[in-house]
Amino acid sequence: MKINELILRNFRNYIDLDIEFNDKLNIIIGNNAQGKTNILEAIYFLSITKSFLSVHDKTLIYKDSDFSRVSCNIVTGGFKKNLSVLINSEGKKIEVNQKLIKRHIDYLGNLRVIIFSPDDIRLLKDSPGNRRKFLNIELSQLYDKYVKILAEFNIMLKHRNEYLKVIKNGSFNHEYFNILNEKYIDLSVSIYNYRNNFIKKINEYIGDKYYSISGDNGLVIKYSCDIDIEDKELMRKNMLDKLNDVKNRDILNGCTNIGPHKDNFSFYLNENNLSMYGSQGQLKMSILALKLSEIDVFRNITGESPVLLLDDIFSELDIEKRNKLINFLNDGVQTIMTTTDLSEINEELIRIANIYRIENGKVIEKINNN
Repeated sequence: MKINELILRNFRNYIDLDIEFNDKLNIIIGNNAQGKTNILEAIYFLSITKSFLSVHDKTLIYKDSDFSRVSCNIVTGGFKKNLSVLINSEGKKIEVNQKLIKRHIDYLGNLRVIIFSPDDIRLLKDSPGNRRKFLNIELSQLYDKYVKILAEFNIMLKHRNEYLKVIKNGSFNHEYFNILNEKYIDLSVSIYNYRNNFIKKINEYIGDKYYSISGDNGLVIKYSCDIDIEDKELMRKNMLDKLNDVKNRDILNGCTNIGPHKDNFSFYLNENNLSMYGSQGQLKMSILALKLSEIDVFRNITGESPVLLLDDIFSELDIEKRNKLINFLNDGVQTIMTTTDLSEINEELIRIANIYRIENGKVIEKINNN
């Protein structure tokens, strides 16, 4: 998967930008607050239709403009595609090859990206909800069915919680509640399987990636949920038993206490939970190893590499780790990265890169090395 061209109209500090990328490495250089990260944000927005900075869509529109449009031309599966997202007062309008896509869930997966920025270290430190959000985003890029199952699950969870409040008020239809539980369990088991299999695939690579960068062995991700997910035949029974165990508490609280909306995962290095015992350097390297592992997982599942977005990460690495990272940036993966200083980047990378110097929302210089 490659992005050939990115077009921005009234996006962040860009009034009018057309930028072409090469298939290997593209370096966006400039001082802080000039718009480097905005380019990566636009690409991510075209993938997920949301900013990775967790801001409202309207903040993406340039100053007093009444709309913003982000579009790109890509090559995927041997075919060319045009993707476009328009933001205005009415919301979002999504198009693929000038054809309107009415539902967000029908669009995901057209452009698969993996992004790494210094803020990603929060994935280890923030609440479990953010880690579930990460899993949902990555799986939504890989599996159409997952998006639909997750949407159904959220609706079913809402229905179940509403009916728990009805039960608390004295009305209880056992047959209806059993039907709710059956459907709820079906959807939950599907989500558990998707998430568990994804983390298993990540673990096939993450230990080696971490060792390649840091020189240390033993990094794994451990997935935790409410039921035994290893015994596939007993998963449904196990979950039904758990729901029955907490039924009175569910009714009392008017909410469901068992399910995928309570999942979590943790990084362990030699059996030590990094969120509690890891150094700042170990946290950074574990997230980077995760992102690099995802490249292999995405490639194995979809048959092509995702686009890799790196936001000013070389400033976070010492020279030795920068050099080790080079091996991963030259592996058939289109990479678009930002930096404030080319001296941070190895000359070997610069020789294969297109370089774009950004100043105040404009490309003031372009160097084609590839």
